[in-house]
Amino acid sequence: MKALTPVQSLVLLLLAGFGLAGWIYGIHWKRVASGDLFTGDEKHIIRLQDQIERLTQENDSLHLRLRKLESGVEPAPSSASSAASVPALPAVPDPVVLPASGAGPQLPPRPQKIETH
Repeated sequence: MKALTPVQSLVLLLLAGFGLAGWIYGIHWKRVASGDLFTGDEKHIIRLQDQIERLTQENDSLHLRLRKLESGVEPAPSSASSAASVPALPAVPDPVVLPASGAGPQLPPRPQKIETH
């Protein structure tokens, strides 16, 4: 067997290094994609973003249902809607009447602040 020249050795070592680096880089991104490298705060933010998205979809479907109820047309139940997993609410017989003062609904008092040291 013929000995490798220094240039051939250098090219072979560079190719082996690039191959190993690519393999390690792939493992790193596989772990990132699976969620192993997220901190607790990042995981919490992701869950909150998902929850906001679900609540936005539910809010939109409830607004549509409310508009249909106000117009007097009963919405047809559809299993393909995004709010299909939300249980159906009973029909509202009378519109909600707010206090005459116009201040809106009464809110409960604020909780007491507890001082901790």
